[in-house]
Amino acid sequence: MIPQARIEAVFDTVPERAERLAREFQIPKVCASLDELCGLPEIQAVDVVTPEQLHREPVLTALARGKHVFVEKPLATDLDHCAQMIEAAAQADRYLMVGHVLRFETKYAMLREKVASGALGEVVSVHGRRNRRQADLQRYCRAHLVLETGIHDIDMMLWCVGKPVRRVRGYERQASQAGCPDTFWGILEFEGGAIGVVETIWMLPSEAGVVLDDAFQVVGTTGVAQLQLMPSSLSFWRQSGFEVPDVSYDPRVMGGARGALRDELAYFCDSVLNQRPLTVNTAPEARRAVRVALALMEPGGEPWLGVSRR
Repeated sequence: MIPQARIEAVFDTVPERAERLAREFQIPKVCASLDELCGLPEIQAVDVVTPEQLHREPVLTALARGKHVFVEKPLATDLDHCAQMIEAAAQADRYLMVGHVLRFETKYAMLREKVASGALGEVVSVHGRRNRRQADLQRYCRAHLVLETGIHDIDMMLWCVGKPVRRVRGYERQASQAGCPDTFWGILEFEGGAIGVVETIWMLPSEAGVVLDDAFQVVGTTGVAQLQLMPSSLSFWRQSGFEVPDVSYDPRVMGGARGALRDELAYFCDSVLNQRPLTVNTAPEARRAVRVALALMEPGGEPWLGVSRR
């Protein structure tokens, strides 16, 4: 439901899935390949939603065909892939935006503005929590927790603190039978002394009716900012159980999408159509978040990242 844009075509490596999406969202054309989709003259931009480790090729293909690109987070799972995509966007003179949705969620954006204004003084500590249902873990095991959910809070911390990360250390545990870690804590030390904690745990009871447990805190020398999505201001108590709907990221109201996901796509489309520079969310910033995330995944030890702003 973005007035300034419409979906012209869809491609999926599973043709049946593409056909289903086309029927559901009334998309005019189903393409047999990404190359076919990128060759359509009426298309100005491509939205890449492949699995995390498969972002590079479709992004490079779209940019080479002169299309602007929105790609889901993380930018990539490899720093070389990040660099190649950023360079390709610069060479093609096309926009490359990454889906770091917290920058468009109202509460997170307001928190960051308050921090950036200096109203809380110098940042001393930041803590991001992003916990999910255990039942969903198997589906998302394709990527490490820090790249799947923790990357959001890493990006938010970098945005708020505004300084490079010098040293990190990560801790992971596996308490379930999912076949991958379900618990992760990461410690970030920023240039200047601020400390960050990234928490992402996929152990919420599936029957509890809670889909997400997200929070963010910034402690400064003259104030504190506290954000919490749970407990929610909206819940439903029924005989079938307790339900807490998403009212922040992708709420559906009156037959249409609202919230941060819609707002970030609207920002991207508006930037493309009006040739406005991407300022809220840039690909180099997304690369820095990937760099921190990959360092956190290093086993044993405390990786030093230096103070480079690359």
